[in-house]
Amino acid sequence: MSFLQTVFGRGRPARQTMTLEGVLGPNQRLEEARARLTQQGRAVAVATDGALLLGDGNKLTRIADWEGDCDVVYRAGALIIALAVSPAGAVALFGEGGTFGVLAPDFSVADWASGNGLIAPTDAAFLSEDELVVVDSGIRGGDFLARAAWEEAETGSVVSIARNGRRRVIRDGLHAPAGLCLDPAGRILVTELERACIRDAVSGEVLRAGLPGYAARLRQRPGGYLLSCLARRDPLIEFLKTEEAFVREMKATIAPESWIAPRIDPRFSHALPIEMGATRLFGAVKAWAPSFSYGLVIELDRDLNPTGSLQSRANGSRHAIADAVHWNGATVALSLATGELLLAEDR
Repeated sequence: MSFLQTVFGRGRPARQTMTLEGVLGPNQRLEEARARLTQQGRAVAVATDGALLLGDGNKLTRIADWEGDCDVVYRAGALIIALAVSPAGAVALFGEGGTFGVLAPDFSVADWASGNGLIAPTDAAFLSEDELVVVDSGIRGGDFLARAAWEEAETGSVVSIARNGRRRVIRDGLHAPAGLCLDPAGRILVTELERACIRDAVSGEVLRAGLPGYAARLRQRPGGYLLSCLARRDPLIEFLKTEEAFVREMKATIAPESWIAPRIDPRFSHALPIEMGATRLFGAVKAWAPSFSYGLVIELDRDLNPTGSLQSRANGSRHAIADAVHWNGATVALSLATGELLLAEDR
């Protein structure tokens, strides 16, 4: 029990969280990474021919070489939120408002049924050339991070969508699910953002909990996985989980953009909570200062144990990592805060 519970007998127990120490010790790998700008990048994937695919606004672009140009290979009707690539090279696109489509390996439109009933898809993977598995966060509207941190409704799900339009629920009752990955054995792994855990979508078993970041997308890499985190789990937010009356009042009287919550933008503002605490000697923000935004990619082994990380700390700018993939012996990460695609060589 927390101290306040012990003294006053109220609130919920504070949750255990891994610290950024040991193999997750602070570093500047994201700040030191090479970068190229995107316009509205939200998702990245590796094509079967080895090129990078980037969902940039409503454009699907192809990057064959890091120093080369982006080739626009398809224009969707909405902002592209998530991508998935099949073993044969088909590409699934998921957009705002639950829009969805599949492209053939040559980027022509494939014959898939529409109308899938998705609310807010965040990630997907191909189970076969004729079946997709999709994460639906169930969270409508903007301020996704703030709402995921404080809304208790378990409206997320993992669903299967077949080429003929057949829809099957694999797991529902999830809290803000965000990422999806098939492990080498074929299990469907799903991340829950605010619960900071990874679970088996079929059995519901929690396979890894207490992660130090808000868990977003999970991708395979040689020897394990890359887990993107939209922010670091902040001690103040975790403490306030025990203060239910305060949280109710905050949600009832303050707009979501001003909640004490994780956020994407690291820029300083006097209007945001605790930001004055980030100012130190001569006005400089120190790396260890309190911050509701952070850049974090966690490297995991095959058993989902952390083995390393890539970070952009409180005094950095490359925060809110939406996606990270292994590509040509390096990690490519997508920062929502700066609108950059980052290339960090593996160590």
